[in-house]
Amino acid sequence: MQRPWIPALVLLALLIAFRCLGAAFSHEMPNFQPLPALFLCSIIFLRGTKAWALPIAAWLISNPLASMLQGYAPFAHGGVTVAFLALLLTGVMALPLRKSPSPALVLGGGVVAALLFHLVTNTAVWLADPTYAKSGEGLWQALWTGRPGEMPTWIFLRNLVAANGVFTALFLLARRSWLPVREAAAPAALHTR
Repeated sequence: MQRPWIPALVLLALLIAFRCLGAAFSHEMPNFQPLPALFLCSIIFLRGTKAWALPIAAWLISNPLASMLQGYAPFAHGGVTVAFLALLLTGVMALPLRKSPSPALVLGGGVVAALLFHLVTNTAVWLADPTYAKSGEGLWQALWTGRPGEMPTWIFLRNLVAANGVFTALFLLARRSWLPVREAAAPAALHTR
């Protein structure tokens, strides 16, 4: 008897664990949280309401937990809306990838999703934060170097790309194990000819 909801629950638990670890160790692993990858993979591989419901539920559950672990009030800061919109944009970006989701394309999409998320959220910070000059140099500072005396923002980008890569690879491996035996064996049979 197949239980199609088990992979969704495993993904949900995996993402919540990633986000809580990233939040609990925010100085050691800042932004090691693969939300863009979850939106990307869900939209590419899941169908029906699960495709959008799973990543949105994961975000709604994990965001307050991560915020509390970092000492913030859940949903209390304006960046939450921008982050959610960036994640939805990642989901929209994933729609055309449904047609031919090769592993290389999906892994590359995970990197692009991380870059897109970083660009959108840090541009919003640049626009809203008066400490950044409203110039090209100020935007570069928001995207790469960060505020003086604080951790550079390129570290957040690096960790987001790494988390997306690891999560996307795990998703692809897990997905292969969920496929029926003949579907999982079909690509292998093509390579043996």
